[in-house]
Amino acid sequence: MSSIVSEMMAELAPTPSARTIACPPACVLPATVKQAMEDVEMWAGKDLMVKPVDGGLNNENWYVRDEMSREFFIKVPGTGTAFIDRSVGHAGGLKASDLGIGAKVYEFDPETGVEVTEFLRGFDTCTTTSLRTLEQGLQVMQTYRTLHASEKFGKTNMMFDQIDQHISQMNELGLSLPPWAAHLFEDYAEVKRSFLASGIDLVPCHNDPMPGNFMVKGDAMRLIDFEFCGDNEATYELGLFFCEMFYDDEDMLPLIESYYGQVRREELARIRVSRVMGDLKWGMWGIINSQVRDVAFDYWKYGIWKLMRAVTYQRSIDWSGCVRAI
Repeated sequence: MSSIVSEMMAELAPTPSARTIACPPACVLPATVKQAMEDVEMWAGKDLMVKPVDGGLNNENWYVRDEMSREFFIKVPGTGTAFIDRSVGHAGGLKASDLGIGAKVYEFDPETGVEVTEFLRGFDTCTTTSLRTLEQGLQVMQTYRTLHASEKFGKTNMMFDQIDQHISQMNELGLSLPPWAAHLFEDYAEVKRSFLASGIDLVPCHNDPMPGNFMVKGDAMRLIDFEFCGDNEATYELGLFFCEMFYDDEDMLPLIESYYGQVRREELARIRVSRVMGDLKWGMWGIINSQVRDVAFDYWKYGIWKLMRAVTYQRSIDWSGCVRAI
């Protein structure tokens, strides 16, 4: 092609217009989030309408609508969350999507951890109150059964891995448990020995039953945010859920029966003990984050509340009998 023709073609080519990423006037679009949106390949050159989505503690969560009115959800890792292996969370999201219990995953950047998924239009975010109903509780058990019956992740993230990591982090930061909760470390050591001696049945677990991670529309339930997923003990997954939703021993029995087919002494004991260990883990998580993150959330209060619940529930059951029954 001659240089004259090339010049003519260049003159006839439309001048590309700058893309627009617009959000409601009352919202502030952080520069880091905007850059993450601009870097998404499937949105290259497209105008976007965006708005924040409430509920995340570790991420910036945003709703996105493109020029064709297609809806998406983008998760941008928050400051101070570099310790989270985002590739693990991505693998969990893909598994959940394939199993029909999660949102469809469109794009993931392994360098930044930014992930674009389906926006679950018509799904309601569950709450502690709604997840305490028998209907939604049974939905959770079925969702867990589907996940736990699938192929393992191949990467463990057991309750002991999590607790040991937090103990090391607290030691590095010079932190300690309040005096009234200090005995939990000794109890943890005993529980760990008992679980390891009796054997652990590893299954792929979500490991983070925050109410906002459950979405429901009629008979359909979706599980999101797999950042803490990994192969773990199923009784720990169930114990975490029951303590997070404030189930008492009587109310959790029908759900345990629906999961296992019956309520057995050994599994019930492991679930009870796991409730305490789960609150210990998340209690330490809150205390640690109160020191390393600067966000508008009271992590210290959250952590202390978790530890208080661990101690309170522990005193309400036959703790020694439960540990012996593991």
